[in-house]
Amino acid sequence: MTLMSFCEAFGTVVGAIAGTTASSRVRMDLFGVVTCGTICALGGGTVRDILLGPNVPVYWVVESGVHFLYFALATSFLMFFATRFWALPLGTVRIADAFSLALFTMIGTEKAMGAGASPTVSIIMGITTGVAGGVLRDLATGNVPYVFRPGELYATAAFIGSGGYFLLLQFGCNARYAYVVGIFVVFAVRMAAVWWNWRLPSYRPLFKASTSSWEEREDGEE
Repeated sequence: MTLMSFCEAFGTVVGAIAGTTASSRVRMDLFGVVTCGTICALGGGTVRDILLGPNVPVYWVVESGVHFLYFALATSFLMFFATRFWALPLGTVRIADAFSLALFTMIGTEKAMGAGASPTVSIIMGITTGVAGGVLRDLATGNVPYVFRPGELYATAAFIGSGGYFLLLQFGCNARYAYVVGIFVVFAVRMAAVWWNWRLPSYRPLFKASTSSWEEREDGEE
């Protein structure tokens, strides 16, 4: 098994764990849990392949990649029953999500580059692969996606890892080592942000909390 294949398989399993764990917040039934886990595991790669164009098939639909669908379904199914007997440690979602983000970011970057995309597009595809599954998972469970929460270093971590990968390649680093370093950087930045509460500046509110004259006029007041 190649490094890429191992990362894809491991990322799929971890993504399914993150998805099923998040679904426990809203007490989904078996169908909901399996669906949420599978969406989280496969969603990022699906969006990436669609964006890369008609010459790139969605990876889990073709015969050579259908086993990733089986991994996602089986992991989600097993997690549903496992969590009925064992309570997961606090922070499981965050750690599993960080692993998933790191693995899928570098998988997406590598696949886009292999499809002939430029470094800029490859980085964007890496970020998309890393965050899209989590976005779909959070929307399915009724939560604001991590990538859109104020101050979360989520997509930023993916950008740093993917950009660092290309930077290492420019300095002549071996592609395999650069790939592993990229995974480590994404995971480390994401977990450091969670642990030490690192934040990006949030958007400054444009309006005061008090009722504006515009709102008053809409209520019928002159």
